[in-house]
Formats: sequence, C-alpha cells, structure tokens
Amino acid sequence: MKFVQLYHKFLQKYKYVVLILWLIILSFGIWLGPRTLSNTKLVFDSPKGSPSAIAEEIFVSEFPDRESESNIIILIKNNEQQSVINQEVNETVKEIISSLDDFEYNEIIESTQDYFTLIKLGFLDLANELVSNDGYSLITVIEYLNASKTQIQALQKFLENEIEKSEINKEKYYIGLTGSDILILDIEKGTKHDLARMDTVVLPIALIVLALVLRSFRLMIIPIFSMILSTFTSFLIMLPISLSINVISFAPSVMMSCVIAMSIDYSLFLLTRYREEILKGKDVSTAVALMSEHAGHTIIVSGLTLAICFMGLIFFPMDLLQSIGIGASIAVIITIIANLSITPSLLLIFQKFFSDFFLAKKIAEKRNKKKDITVKDKESIELEKQLKSIWYKISKFSTKYSVFIILVVLIAAIPISIQVVKLKHTVDTNQVFPRDMPSVQTYNMLLEEFDPGVIFPYYIIIQGPEENSVFNQTFFNVAQQLIESINASLHLPYENILSIFTQPNGIPIPYIYALQFLDSNSSLYYSNEAELYRIAFQRYVNPSNSSAIIQINTPFDPFASEEFVKQVRTFLNDFSSNLTSSDYKFYLAGGISTIVDSIDKVYELFPIMIVVTIIIVYVLIALMFGSVFVPLRLLFTIALTLSWIYGFAVLIFELNIVDWLFEPLRTVDAMYWITPIMAFSILVGLGLDYDIFLLSRISEYRKKGYTETASIHKGVYRTGPIISAAGVIMAIAFSGLMLSKEMVLNQFGFMLCFAVIVDTFVIRTILVPAIMSLAQKWNWWPTKLPKEEKDDLFFGDEF
Repeated sequence: MKFVQLYHKFLQKYKYVVLILWLIILSFGIWLGPRTLSNTKLVFDSPKGSPSAIAEEIFVSEFPDRESESNIIILIKNNEQQSVINQEVNETVKEIISSLDDFEYNEIIESTQDYFTLIKLGFLDLANELVSNDGYSLITVIEYLNASKTQIQALQKFLENEIEKSEINKEKYYIGLTGSDILILDIEKGTKHDLARMDTVVLPIALIVLALVLRSFRLMIIPIFSMILSTFTSFLIMLPISLSINVISFAPSVMMSCVIAMSIDYSLFLLTRYREEILKGKDVSTAVALMSEHAGHTIIVSGLTLAICFMGLIFFPMDLLQSIGIGASIAVIITIIANLSITPSLLLIFQKFFSDFFLAKKIAEKRNKKKDITVKDKESIELEKQLKSIWYKISKFSTKYSVFIILVVLIAAIPISIQVVKLKHTVDTNQVFPRDMPSVQTYNMLLEEFDPGVIFPYYIIIQGPEENSVFNQTFFNVAQQLIESINASLHLPYENILSIFTQPNGIPIPYIYALQFLDSNSSLYYSNEAELYRIAFQRYVNPSNSSAIIQINTPFDPFASEEFVKQVRTFLNDFSSNLTSSDYKFYLAGGISTIVDSIDKVYELFPIMIVVTIIIVYVLIALMFGSVFVPLRLLFTIALTLSWIYGFAVLIFELNIVDWLFEPLRTVDAMYWITPIMAFSILVGLGLDYDIFLLSRISEYRKKGYTETASIHKGVYRTGPIISAAGVIMAIAFSGLMLSKEMVLNQFGFMLCFAVIVDTFVIRTILVPAIMSLAQKWNWWPTKLPKEEKDDLFFGDEF
C-alpha cells in the first residue's frame, strides 16, 4: 500500500512527463518496429553439440559456397494429361532461361538445368530426372549463390513476370515457382497477412465487446492507445534481437496475440475497478489510487508470472523457441508497464472527460430525483443487484454442492484427459507453410510428381585425413562401398544418390577414369562426360580436396523422414566401425537433421521446464497470498485445464473428429512438433491470470472480516462478469490465429481459445469456488486473518 501511495504521488506530479515519454517511444516504434517483421526466418540453428550442429559446422567450413547455394524450381504441368515434351514448352523454357541475362542481379545465377538443353548435350539420364514418370510434368532448376533477401525477392518477381509474359497456353499448362527460399518468403507474407487480419477483423470485435463491458466509449480510448503503445514498443525492442538471433517467422503473430489479449485484459481489470469506485462516489484521484492498489497488484503478479513462464522457453538451446520466449515475454512486460503507467496518467490528466460517462450521469440523475438518498439506501440497492446476479447464484450453487461439482468436473475430464497419452508430433512442413500460397501449391505438386528431396536434400560428408585425399584410390573405394551400402541397406535408388563416385544408374566410375576427366592432358578431358564430371567435382568436393559429399534426394518428402535421419546416422556409425581404416569420418547434414536434433533436445528438456514452472508458480503465489494451500489448488486446476486442452487437441488434430467441419484437417494426423511446447507456457499463464484476479478479490473480502463462504460469494459476484468478459475478449483475440493460413498457428490458436473458454466458464467460475468452500480456513494457512464476522448480505464497508 505504501508503494502504491508513493507511485500514485509520482504519477500525479509527473503525469505529463509519462505521457510525453510514451509518445516519443511510440514515434520510434512506428518508425522502426515494423522492420522486425522483415527479419524473421524459418530456419534456425541446431542445438549446440548435437550431431547436426557438428555436421553443419563441418559442412560450412569445408564447403562454404554450398551453404549459400539455393535454387528456384519452375514446374510446368500439362493440365490435359498430355506430354510436356513439345515445342511450345521448349520455347517457353528457352525464353525464361535466356531472359535471366536481363535480370538486374544476374551475377547471383550460378547455373540452370533444363530438360531440353541436357538432351541437346547428350545427357539423357540427367534430362529424364527433370520429367515426371508419366511425362505430364517437367521441372527447370535455376541455382543461385550468395543471394540476399532482396535479390531473391527480385528474382522471384522477375520470373513471375516472365511467366506471365510467355505465350504458352495458361489454361492448358500450369506454371509455378517453388524452392526453399520462396517458401520461406511466402511464410513471411503469410505472417504479415495474419497480423493484418488481426488488426482489421479480430481487434475491432474484441474492442466492441470491451466497450459493451465498460459501457463507456470514452474509456475505450485508453485500451486502444495502450494497445498501440504496447505493440509498436514490443516490436521496437524486438528489432535488435532479431538482428542478433534467428527469430522464427510466426513469433510476431504470437507477440501480437499476447499484446491484444493482455492489453484488453489488463485494461478491463483496471478500468472496471476505476468505474466501480467512481460510481461509488469516489473522487478521481482516490479511484485511480484504489484501481492501482487492487487491480494493479493483480496485473503485476499475474503478468510477471506469465512473462517468467515465457522466459522458460529461453533456456531451450534453440533460436526458434528462444525467439518466441523472448518476444512473448517482451510483449507481456511492455503491456504491463504501459497499462500501469499510461492508464492512470490519462485518467489523472483528463479527469472530467473520463469520469463523466453515461452511467455516472444516470446515477446522478437518480440522486437528483431522490436528493436525500442515504448509505442505507445504497446498500439496499447493491444488495438487490447482488441477489439478482447470475454470478452470485452460481457461486451459491458451487459452494452448496461443492463435492458434487468437483466429482462431475473430474468425471467429465477423464475421457478427454486420457487422450493425452496418444499425443504425437510431426515435422510436416505443410503445417508451417501458408495454405493457398502459389509456392506451396507448386511444392505439393512436386511431391506428387518428382523426388521432393531435390528442394531439401541430405548430404553425407566424407572427411579424409589430409589435403588431396579425394585423389586417393582408397577414398574412392570407401565412397563407392558407402553408396552401394546406402542402396542396399537404406533402399534408396541409385538415381537419388548424387556424387562423383558413381553414375546415376549406380555403376561405379573407375578411379582411373575420374583422374583422366580432371587431367587436361588426357584424351578424355574434352568429352561431354568429362565436362559434366568436372562440374560435379566442383560441387561435391571441397577446395582442399580433403572431403567430398554425397547428395541424397529422398524419393519421399524429406519433412516426413524423422526416422530416416536416425536410420542414416545408425548406418553411418556401423559403416565407419566396420572399416579397416579409422582415417575417414562420416557426417549427415541437410534435410531435417537439424529439426530432428531440435525435437530430441526440446522433448528432453520439456519435463525440466514443467518442473521449474511448477516451482516458480508455487513460490510466487505462496508469497503473494501467504498460503500453502492456494498454490497447490491453483496448480491442480491448471493441470486439469492443460489435460483437457491437450486431450481435445489430440481428438481434433490426430483423431480428426471434426475434419468434416474444416477441410485442411483431413490431411493432418498429428500436431506440429513445436505446438505443444509453445502452448504450455501461455496456457499456464492464462490459468494464473484469471485465478489471481478472482483470488485477489476473495482475499480482499476475507481480510475485511467476511466469512470464507461470503468472501467466495462476493468475490465471484464482483469478478464473474469481468472474468467472463475478459475470457470472451481473450478468445476473440486468439481466434485471429485460428484464421491463419498456417496449420501450426491454427493449432496454437485453438488450444489458447479453448483454454480460455474452459478456464473462464468452468474452472474459475464453478470449480475454484467449490474447492475453496471445502477448504475453508485452510485456504489461507498459515496466514492469520481477521475473525469471520460478516456474511455475504453485508455491505456496510462498500460505501
């Protein structure tokens, strides 16, 4: 209380300074904050010390150019199921490739591969790899090197314009672009589209609900202003972080959802308390002080607990989770600071404007009609309102039939909660890529017609003992033996294994021939085969000729090959141990090896995160309420909510019980691997938010001498409408994620929306009062509280 008084005096004295400082910060946020959106990425680093991290480090050091190498694939498909090997397609491909000479950044273009040129050069086997088995589709590969994001975007736009200008029959042929970089750029576009949808659809609806609750359009100015401040300030602070670590593409969407939800929640807690005190006849300064003391205290505890839960993600050794944890923590902390500083400052600066709202006038009119209204009359009016309140009736029912309610809730939860044991994850990229994006549609066509591994290939690195090891006969023998074993043990076709050691049909390239292909004095040097071999040698051998790579283009979706990564690593360990020489080392890079190691590390640390979160929550809540029982009861209800949410998520995203309602669910059989981890922290925080708000009001009444049961009744009566409104608003805010084109955000949004609804209308409104009514005096043990003297019909200290 002393701190609140000092803080209130500070705001009274420096309220204009606070407003000016926030306006300065806002101006910088509007200027620089949006740049954070352009710095997001889909890629992330491997966990330190993991097999993929070691392999990637060697790959980058030995093959520096390959790390910055990427490609764009042009897919041409005949919609009439006829051959694409014809003059019309030939001319179109020829025109597109020749137009690259006019591309403003043509220096980044490293090479092109198309069917018709390879046929002309006599490379029939290579050419056939660019045509589907049925002959209805054809791909052209444009490889580029050391390209910036701007250059990639320019290349994509240039190719799209060239395709548009081409005279090929667009109704007969489908022509699309795809590639790893284009897919990532489309994810960024999807993120911006999601944020725009939140701003234009979700946010207005949430604000309308808030206006209905506050019953004052004047007060609505404050949460809108606070939300704008929090959003741009959060993105402004995130900007330097996005320049130092990889920020995952959907982190801004999570930040925006947190800002919208928390801003509205905190504004609701603050302004409803302010409005309540004003309508009791308090002056503005006193109302603001009481608002800061009670609602402000709740916001600080619940908000900081939520931020700490998010910070738990920072301790995962992955940029992906760290960026979400940092971003969400920043969003919550900035929202707390903004609401607790700008809200009271505005109320103190514009006192008459924000206190003279409609209901206040209505009450004043009633007072004028009945000039001699007494405190007793006010108590009678308030008592009548309480007795008619649905929330008061619910609390009475919950405390009267507490055992019955607890049993019913538990029995209803069991069949849903047990589904959690079926929870599984996937690395299916279709859950990350925005639906309906052209590059994603093209990528899915590629999966059906070609070896999808061409976009995300795997690399087996063979590291020799010294420079020029590749020119050693033993190196060739080891590599050829390895390729033969890959074909036999891993059942990979030879045409999917690219190297300088074997031909596409698996026939080994004799060591002596390889040397002649590279020797300018040899008669074979000037043959087409030798020219092609030298191109391959430059791609698959490092500059010091000490290491070589074998490229594997999986015949299946590389993002559906989690088990494949583990099989290859086991295979390489066995192969290495069976060699007579220990001079050669083998590593697996590329594909989804980084994701596989990340999954293993994250799920290894997840139980630790749960334990740490439990300890933090218990300690903070125990200190806040001076109780041993309250944090235990709170952890139980949060665990119940979590089991419900994860159980329902399994039913919807794995067992597909509502796939008839939402078509994209028909292709989903598991949740994206990051969603359960990412959702945990915020689900815990949401459970804390409303529970602390309810408990704070119950505790406030109990400290005034009300009985345990009366404190529960009056606490639910006062907070029930606010918690319900906050829950509806929060659900609306998070529903923006469910409108996303990315399945991973749909899953995340569903879990958050459903958690809010369950928590608001079942756990906090019904179950918590029932449990607390059973616990009675043990709720606050060991804290000593005033004697229980007042029942729930007493209103003597309200006015």
